[in-house]
Amino acid sequence: MKRNALLTLILIVTVSLLLVSCGGGSKSEQSANTLDLTWWISRGEDATYYMSYNDNPGVKYLETLEFNGQKIKFNFLVPLSGAERDNFNTLLMTGEYAKVFDMSYCTQTPGELLEDEIIWDLTPYMEEYMPHYMEIVNSNKAITPYAYSNVNGEKRILTLYSMSSEVTGNFMGLSYRRDWVAKYGTNPKTGAKFTYGYTDPNDYNTYYDDVVFPSGGTDPVYVSDWEWMFGIFETAMKDLGITDGYCISILYKGYAESGGGFDSAFGGGTPLWFRNQDGNAEFGGDSEAMKTYLQMMNAWYKKGWLDKSFAEHTADQVYAIDSAKINSGKIGAFVGRRGNSGGQMDNNDKLTDGIMIYGARPAINDVYGSDAVKNHEPYSLYQYPLLRANLCISKKATEDELKTILTMLDFFYTEPGAPILCFGLTKEEFEKTQDPSYIKYGLTNGAYTRSTEADGSPRYDLDPLLLTDNNLATAMSASRITCGYFFEGFVPCMNRSYDLSARNCMAQWDYYLNTGYIDKSLRAQFTTDESATYTKVYSNVDTYMSQNIPKFITGALDVNGKDWDNYCKMLNKYSPNKITAIYQRVFDEAK
Repeated sequence: MKRNALLTLILIVTVSLLLVSCGGGSKSEQSANTLDLTWWISRGEDATYYMSYNDNPGVKYLETLEFNGQKIKFNFLVPLSGAERDNFNTLLMTGEYAKVFDMSYCTQTPGELLEDEIIWDLTPYMEEYMPHYMEIVNSNKAITPYAYSNVNGEKRILTLYSMSSEVTGNFMGLSYRRDWVAKYGTNPKTGAKFTYGYTDPNDYNTYYDDVVFPSGGTDPVYVSDWEWMFGIFETAMKDLGITDGYCISILYKGYAESGGGFDSAFGGGTPLWFRNQDGNAEFGGDSEAMKTYLQMMNAWYKKGWLDKSFAEHTADQVYAIDSAKINSGKIGAFVGRRGNSGGQMDNNDKLTDGIMIYGARPAINDVYGSDAVKNHEPYSLYQYPLLRANLCISKKATEDELKTILTMLDFFYTEPGAPILCFGLTKEEFEKTQDPSYIKYGLTNGAYTRSTEADGSPRYDLDPLLLTDNNLATAMSASRITCGYFFEGFVPCMNRSYDLSARNCMAQWDYYLNTGYIDKSLRAQFTTDESATYTKVYSNVDTYMSQNIPKFITGALDVNGKDWDNYCKMLNKYSPNKITAIYQRVFDEAK
């Protein structure tokens, strides 16, 4: 494509302003047997630890190794925070992209990049140069269908993924004021007051209570448990003089694309597209489950359990809805993060004194609608997928360089290589580099150790210094490199870096396994035409739903009358069935 010379010059100048350049030696300074590798990553590290990601301890260790008979000199390109998308796509437009790049902010599909001759088709090289990657892909049927891209009806490998053998602990989920339930609630069977307290008043992780929910357990499971709890929240707010609080916050759209809240309580699916338990694609926006969900939410709205202004919080992330009120202790339940768990929100004031935040699993409907939408365990929810971030290798790399790059990347899918990205260096690896950062922060015994549990399973343990400082732990590993494999034992090790209350929350948030919510990585299998269809239809459907679903919740539209019928007719004019058919094609080819 012809470009105006002046425009190109301006774009190149823009790139130079937006990019944090990480210097490396010139070609004349590099050994003839050293590959000079440019790599665009979306995020670097805080300058507190080192000035350039080229100086990351894991990266420096990798530079001591040989891959395919060559050493590698890394030169990471890191955009300024907030300019990631503009920077990456400007690099593509000017042709100044790196040999390897993270796809997080790319506005084109891998298929389109291949068509434009920007990236390599990796398929012919994978068996020889990435055998460990291919072994993982082919042996894990939960991963296999999603590791390929569709190119003219053929399965090709255009991108390489970060993968995991286990579900990584979620960072957010339904959360609630357990202290309110314990203080203001009573046993639903005996009517007795609950007891609660701390075995150590100075440690919120020693909190205990004897709370029991109507369903008989110690955690909320059903919608009826939540409605019982909302009654307790009303009592708490009245006693504390809270006049501008409410029982639970919801996203401004009135639904979450991934499900996992109350919108997946009526049959397991999501309000948009999901994979049902038969392995087929479905759309939930006009379903009986969606209608029943809205009937429930309208009932909650009328009872005053929801924020009357929820639709106005359009700029709020799902985990920070009306955050000022959450942090001031005025809301009974919300989507919270690990940093909200336990007593971490105690501000030593009247409304947060003694606060105790517990996590809750996605709810099961047992109250509203027909039997068809009752008592279904959710299977569509936001959860870290087993296959995550991906990268491409551009044709800036020659074919010989490609082979070396693939050999190096395959190392991250082996048990010796993967921990470098996840945890950092062992004592032996540190001794090879004498990395100054490890010396500075007292990690001369390495970032982690590996041992074997009594049952024979592997166990990894981070150095105690890293367990209490996640920022330092990230900086001492090479985790900004978005590839590699989480072997058995990796996730438990990472989870041990969180305190007990956070781990308890994660256990609830990941209580159910997501098989329904379709991760965006699947779109790599769309053809160019399918990607264009998806973009258009999704935009129209999501816009229409986000404009109308809140009206059903508030009662401005009647979910039980002609308004619902008209909504369904108009919604289907935007052809959600086209995206359903695209997903179905992908699912059918994977069977």
